Amino acid sequence: MFKWIVAVVCLALGCGGDGAPEPGPLEVGVATARMPVPVGIGTVGYGGFGFNEPSPFAELYPATRRVHGHPDFRAIAISRGEGFEAIFVRSDTVGIFQQLRQGVLAELKRRTGRDFDDALILGATHTHSGPGRLIDGGGPYDLIADRFFPEFYHRMEQAIADVVETALSDLQPARLGFGALDIEVGHSDRRCEDGLEYTNDDVPVMVVERNGTIDALMMSYAIHGTVLGIEELTLSQDVSGAIEMSTAQRFDHPVTVMMFNSWGADVAPGDPEGSEGPGAEMPKGYERMERVGQAVADELITVLDSLEWTDTPEIHLQTHRAGVSRELLEYEVGEFPYDYGGVYCGVNEELLDCDPETDLREEGLDQQCIPFPAEYPAPDRTVFTAGRIGPFAMVTFPGEPGTLLAEAVASEMRKNEGVGQILFLGYSQDYLGYSILEDDWWQGGYEASGALWGPRQGAYLADRAAEVFARSWVKDLEPSEEEPAPVNPFSTDGYVPYRPETSTSFGTVTQQPQAVYGADELVSVTVAGADPWLGTPLATLVAEDGQPVLFSNGTPVNSDTFAFWVELATEPTYKEQPESTERTFLWTVSIPAHRRVSGLVPELAGTYHLSIAVPGEEGVDTVVETHAFEITP
Repeated sequence: MFKWIVAVVCLALGCGGDGAPEPGPLEVGVATARMPVPVGIGTVGYGGFGFNEPSPFAELYPATRRVHGHPDFRAIAISRGEGFEAIFVRSDTVGIFQQLRQGVLAELKRRTGRDFDDALILGATHTHSGPGRLIDGGGPYDLIADRFFPEFYHRMEQAIADVVETALSDLQPARLGFGALDIEVGHSDRRCEDGLEYTNDDVPVMVVERNGTIDALMMSYAIHGTVLGIEELTLSQDVSGAIEMSTAQRFDHPVTVMMFNSWGADVAPGDPEGSEGPGAEMPKGYERMERVGQAVADELITVLDSLEWTDTPEIHLQTHRAGVSRELLEYEVGEFPYDYGGVYCGVNEELLDCDPETDLREEGLDQQCIPFPAEYPAPDRTVFTAGRIGPFAMVTFPGEPGTLLAEAVASEMRKNEGVGQILFLGYSQDYLGYSILEDDWWQGGYEASGALWGPRQGAYLADRAAEVFARSWVKDLEPSEEEPAPVNPFSTDGYVPYRPETSTSFGTVTQQPQAVYGADELVSVTVAGADPWLGTPLATLVAEDGQPVLFSNGTPVNSDTFAFWVELATEPTYKEQPESTERTFLWTVSIPAHRRVSGLVPELAGTYHLSIAVPGEEGVDTVVETHAFEITP
């Protein structure tokens, strides 16, 4: 029956002589969109609770107060016609949940009439400084990511669909370059329990060229995208964004750079040395992110000399689903005794000894987990997408795999004829926490505690990933009889829309810059803006001639990048007056006159001012100009 339907469709569409549709010319579209995230929302992934100050956008987690490297969405759509497509979207979030992806797919189908389930790759940079409140799970999920905020979730869902739609509307003739290299300097082994001191430094790279110019670069790297702590109260792209921005600065024209995290469970961002001169003091972690970004970009850019270029890449992806349960993982009676999953197993001082010979079976590590209750179960299914894009053999993984586990998946993938370079995208399509090999799980530690289905989760998911890849590699289109159906998106019905508070003194510069700044001083300006629900002000550095100061790639030096940071204070505070008909929202924009880590931002010397676009009601910005100030050489 299935083959008959395919034959009828082919007759209608005009397929090739063998009855199958044929790919057309290659087109690629690129898009970037600011994340609609309000300052004041909590971050996610640390398990930290308690408020510095309350906020209407945070409940259990501390409210953020600062932005540094504004979180965004980036998309690359690659098409040789329907059925021969790949749409890569990277999000500055700690993870991706399949419900969010399903919501995006539903919205795209509503807008375009098309089902992009096989094509859409939605991955997270795993910044812990991305927003929470995106999981409608209740119970333990509230402890992991703060309580669900349906209106914010809906905004995020729509924004991801927007960036995909924009990339699709930007399709232009192109060619793709493929390459790979090893980069050790950006990360380090953090899992002392396994005793290995080992990292896999593989970095596959795909480059987009349109009209003879490189327009985009996509890479995958194991880094665990977290430098900033929860105490920094900051929304940020974090170290992945610093790598992207540093790489973009290696070009003399604008290039969209996208980094996917791969097997980051047991690695940490590196801390390379860098030449540091006099400069203003920056908040904790900022200079480390810049050093990592610069060091990785220095090595990454060399791949451009050895790319394999093609304008006829094979593009074939398939998405399949697999069930997850105690029964499917084949636990024995009494082993990991949590019918609905369990997490945070045995996290205490006594079990963290960093001895690779440790085996915590006798201590009953699997009996020391926080169970998911029946009303708030761990996921009972998950999602994998696999296939080929040009010479790359690709597979996604739902959450945070360890290095050895990812290598086991890659080893199985290579058993298929013709598999060469592997593009492994962790933190993509769904999130089931940490996944490490079973023997490694029994050594305990933080990474073991974060697997939602216990010691056998890692090996089980690795097997499923390899199976889905093998099916896609031979183009087995039909789902198996055991394959579960997609989940439903989280519901956003019935919420009461947030009403932004009226702002007082809107558009007024309440703190002008001082006249002159020396090398170790911080340029700071404060403007009265609007409720953060309407967006964060965007400050652009303007030279004496009235033109924006530009990065080396020709883009403006502005406060959505790592050049600045932006902080919010309110008068009265939310603690003094939780509900108010009007409030003053004071946005302070800061940029070092000079930086101790050079290279990411142009050296400043001369006379400047800031042009600040302040978001207001109904999406209309008010632009205010500050007084001029001088930065000494």
